[in-house]
Amino acid sequence: MCTSFISHLNNGLYFARTMDFPSTSPWRPVYLPKEYPYRPILEPKRQRTQHAILGGGRQIDTQTYLLADGVNDCGLVCAELYFPYEAKYALQTDSNKWNLSPQDFILWVLANFKTVAEVRMHLKEINLVSSTWYHTDKIYPYHWLLLDKSGATAILEPKSTALTLTELPLGILTNTPNMTKQLIKLRQFLNLPPDSNLATLQMALRQFKDPLPTGTIPTDRFAIAAILKSQLTATATTSDLFRILDQVIIPPTDAFHLKNHDYTHYQTVLNPSTQTYTFHDIATDTWQHLDLNRLKYHTSQHFFR
Repeated sequence: MCTSFISHLNNGLYFARTMDFPSTSPWRPVYLPKEYPYRPILEPKRQRTQHAILGGGRQIDTQTYLLADGVNDCGLVCAELYFPYEAKYALQTDSNKWNLSPQDFILWVLANFKTVAEVRMHLKEINLVSSTWYHTDKIYPYHWLLLDKSGATAILEPKSTALTLTELPLGILTNTPNMTKQLIKLRQFLNLPPDSNLATLQMALRQFKDPLPTGTIPTDRFAIAAILKSQLTATATTSDLFRILDQVIIPPTDAFHLKNHDYTHYQTVLNPSTQTYTFHDIATDTWQHLDLNRLKYHTSQHFFR
């Protein structure tokens, strides 16, 4: 459920993703202006965003939005992806820290910080708590990708309550297993020795000529995205990024996927430098092209249907 990657094209740096997370209400572009009031579910007081934010999300009520990904007006990007079986959260709140549910983390990042380095510096101030969020009755396991306009990247895999940002070596993130195991599986798929270094892995991806995996499990989607991204040409455009996303779509082709809404709902490509965001709704084949810097001065709308 969900595939994301980072790519350097001639005209800039881009983040791309599919959103495959189950939802019975629509995912749409969401814009939150600077000073927008929000309240982490475990905190008693409302906070205000220090930065304007544009991303993909769902409207929970008239003032509350669930973000799945986004970029703020400083070019910091954050995206949450499903991380079942491995995510570990604190069981209790901590009076000496900001207590955040999993759904609150992405807004805490985008509302408050400018760079990946700033997030790393302040990560010790939060406590990720095993908690439900507003109208939800489940506790969701996530991990998070971070990127800023300088090209700095990181992931947060909450495998324990001691939170640390770690490397994103290939610029790819899908779902469980964790990054270490994903890279082991990828080397196995490419018939590489288990101790082959990153340069050898990248060369094997560029030179790969065999058929791509045909499954939709996270390790298959990780391999597909890694291979296709590595083989982009010097003239590649954002259309090519969407073509890669097309190869990792999870279609609603059987009763299980339809019942659980566990299929691709949208694709998006965003540029952290220009803070432009292209949103493709799969069900309606509707495209929206949004510019955070224009929205800051020309709209009071928060949810784009």
